Amino acid sequence: MCQCLRMSLNNEPPTGHLRLLALRIMVLPLMSGALLLATTLVEAIPCWGVFILAGLLAWPIWLHRTEYRLFHRRLVVAGVMPPGSRLRPMLWKGTFIKAVQTLAALLLAWLLLSLVAPMSATHGYALALDALLLALIIQPVTRGLSGPVSAQHQSTVARHWPLILINTAILTGAIMWLDFAIVGTADTRQMAWHQVAVQAFNAVNDNADCILWGISGGVLAAIEALSWHLSLLVIPGLPDVAAQLAGWAFFLLRAATVAYLFTTLLLGIDIFIEKRVQRAGNRATGSTFSRTFLLTILLLAAPFYYASVKLGELDPASFANDVEATAQRFNPCIPNPAMRTQLQAQLDADIETTRVQANNEADSAITRGLERIFIDIRAGVDDYLDWYFSVVGEYQRLATAFAADTAAAMQQQLEQHLFASSDFDRQLVLLNSHIVLQSASYFADLPPALAATADAAPCETGPVSLALFKELDRDKFKASIAATSGIGAGIMTGKVLASKTMAAITGKLTAKASIKGGTTLASKILAKKGSSSLLSAGAGTVLCAPTGPIAILCGITAGAITWLSVDKILVETDEAFNREEMRADILQVLADQQAILTEQLTQQHYARIDAMAARLDASVQRRFVPYTDGVEANP
Repeated sequence: MCQCLRMSLNNEPPTGHLRLLALRIMVLPLMSGALLLATTLVEAIPCWGVFILAGLLAWPIWLHRTEYRLFHRRLVVAGVMPPGSRLRPMLWKGTFIKAVQTLAALLLAWLLLSLVAPMSATHGYALALDALLLALIIQPVTRGLSGPVSAQHQSTVARHWPLILINTAILTGAIMWLDFAIVGTADTRQMAWHQVAVQAFNAVNDNADCILWGISGGVLAAIEALSWHLSLLVIPGLPDVAAQLAGWAFFLLRAATVAYLFTTLLLGIDIFIEKRVQRAGNRATGSTFSRTFLLTILLLAAPFYYASVKLGELDPASFANDVEATAQRFNPCIPNPAMRTQLQAQLDADIETTRVQANNEADSAITRGLERIFIDIRAGVDDYLDWYFSVVGEYQRLATAFAADTAAAMQQQLEQHLFASSDFDRQLVLLNSHIVLQSASYFADLPPALAATADAAPCETGPVSLALFKELDRDKFKASIAATSGIGAGIMTGKVLASKTMAAITGKLTAKASIKGGTTLASKILAKKGSSSLLSAGAGTVLCAPTGPIAILCGITAGAITWLSVDKILVETDEAFNREEMRADILQVLADQQAILTEQLTQQHYARIDAMAARLDASVQRRFVPYTDGVEANP
């Protein structure tokens, strides 16, 4: 008996364990990728290709199912039949069990393909991560059975008891969470029952090259869509959050089917890996290839091909009509396609009209707002020039000339006189936020009218979902759409724009010939100081010559007074020749930058308004996520 049963891996040398672990880590995630690849190919291949694809996926499922059933059969046979019994070899081989399990594995592989095909990419990542997790826990879980289970049976028991339970539970929880909180489903609450079923059926059937895949996958998709539709209608209306969460938990347990089948697939691959490693170590455990499996698959191919040919002669639309007729029996509403088309057209037209109005008003608000802001900035030009053409300003520039930082000092004075006094950055942020809220107000006027239309014909709106509009009044919807369309980003952008605008204006002004800083300015000031020093010294000497011993003190005082007087005359002369030119340069730079800032703000608000329109349109065609839409309040 022990020779026929698979040997334990507990006696495997350490290198064998490491090799087995490495193979599992490499092959099991690859198998999940192969499954996901198969779901992308299955719609585009003919029926014979779908059958081969399902057969390849059925093989590891068959290995897993056959291992346990033969294990159970042989334990029973070994316990009740003596070694010399004629029935023992036939029952021990289990040919009939293998044939039956081939059919079961093929159907389960077909079901697994159908269930995984409509899943999202996020689900695909979860499957790949789960395959890696399973590869890592197989060996420790198997070792954990070393006490209660005999060595030769540990791997088999581990695969069919703790491993399948642990991994199915983990993957079920992961898929349930994705469905509940992240992925959700299309919001069909405003659609008729038969429309939900037909839409889901056609989504699979219309794209399938194999009629059998289209019908089976379409029917399964229709059942899935109807179950979601029922849950969307019933569960959010339960009396409290606890009941709603319990309802979603019960409904989302259907994820256990995918989790169980996927785990079975991976554990079947693990059987193959383990046996190949054992055969490589010259410890034969029987081949993973089975003629019974192959012959059964070939026998099943004939009726499959016949059915695909016969069904291929029928009109695919007839199946959709049958699905519609079946679902319509449970439909509590009478559909009105004309009303639905009219409502959708009205929504599209209203959103476009609102978008144009919001853009026009944003243009006007930006022009008015920036003109008001730049009036305050221009009011500081004369204050800056008063500083520039003053003795104090002259000495401040002289000090910075020696420090080789004249341009920075000039920029600081420009920012202080032009922008600080006008509170430019705060005004620009307020203007930006005001325009966002103003645009949101336009869109917030739409929901009440559309919700009233939906209330008048609750069963006729079809795929147009106005649940969001019914749940929010105008002010709440305005706050909602503004919050998701750039208020926070608008404030940040306003600050950045203000900073960049100030830097651009001061940079351009300090580069102007009339007010250029740096070495030229330093040379000019030093030259002035030299000439004024000579004049001041000569005048002081003349004034104080009669005073005798105190001539030095008198000369210093008189020289300083004369120095300042001469400097004032020079500054006034400089102002008379250059002030108007400098003023014109500053005003021109401000006008140019106002035009640039107007264009920047306009383009940004156009983009925000387009985002508001898209958000409103997306809310109509939005997905239903149970965590945010299916409970009263998030726990």
